[in-house]
Amino acid sequence: MMARIDADRIRERVQTLPMLPAAVHELMVAFRDEDVGFDDLARKIDIDPAITARILRVANSSFYGMSGSIATVGDAIRLIGLRTVETIVMQESLAQPFHGPGCPTFDFSKYWEHSLATAIAAQELARESGHAMNEAFTAGLIHDLGSLALASHFPQEYSAVVHDARDRDLPRIDAERASLGIDHCQVGAWIAAHWHFTEPVIDAIAWHHNPGHRSIEDEDSDGVVEPAPRRPDPASLADLVHNADGIAHALDLHPAGDDLVPPMQRASWDRLPLSTETFLRLFRRVEIAFREIRHGLR
Repeated sequence: MMARIDADRIRERVQTLPMLPAAVHELMVAFRDEDVGFDDLARKIDIDPAITARILRVANSSFYGMSGSIATVGDAIRLIGLRTVETIVMQESLAQPFHGPGCPTFDFSKYWEHSLATAIAAQELARESGHAMNEAFTAGLIHDLGSLALASHFPQEYSAVVHDARDRDLPRIDAERASLGIDHCQVGAWIAAHWHFTEPVIDAIAWHHNPGHRSIEDEDSDGVVEPAPRRPDPASLADLVHNADGIAHALDLHPAGDDLVPPMQRASWDRLPLSTETFLRLFRRVEIAFREIRHGLR
């Protein structure tokens, strides 16, 4: 089995990651604002040429049928939608810090498809349960940030993890803990904290596989998180992302031969005050929105 990656080594790597550009950080704050205006958002996006070019390219693609007639970012946002724009911003922003040599067993395109599906599901769960939809989408979009970082910066070690999960038919998080002594939830939370995301988003990343516990500060001397009890009610952002993650896997929106639906907590599911009929309608909305955004991004 591959030797474990020392937790301190990963922390050091996180601390050396470049900070998100100020313009991107402002955009991420704006995306969480339920009252954000398209024109204000467009002005912030115009500062970054790479993101601007990608958004205009998507808006003028054959999928939207505009034949090159979209010339401004404001018009592009109105056409392709806020969620597509946020996905583009995050993909472009993470391309530099997490390009790396690549992990041969990690499918980066499937990573982004699953992230998008989880983000949409989290947004729809937030819509039905009275949570902030924008923040839920953001948390869902970056919930597996730690996997991306491990695959990019420790490709050999993470390749062994993926092989171990496939060979032993394990959820990948269990293989991570067994092979590395750490999991992508911890790593992702460290990165999100380094980049000054909000506490609820950091919390959701840290505990999206185990929303019954929450504090990322409770660690023993070996850097292993010791879960801290939390109140059963009400549903948290971590609950939304946990259930959205399971929904995205269960709906098979990004099919992969070795994909497993991660274990889901019944208590977390029960904290969402939704009926069976509501869930069925929600599943359909998630499927439609995912296919529309995914096809638009191609």
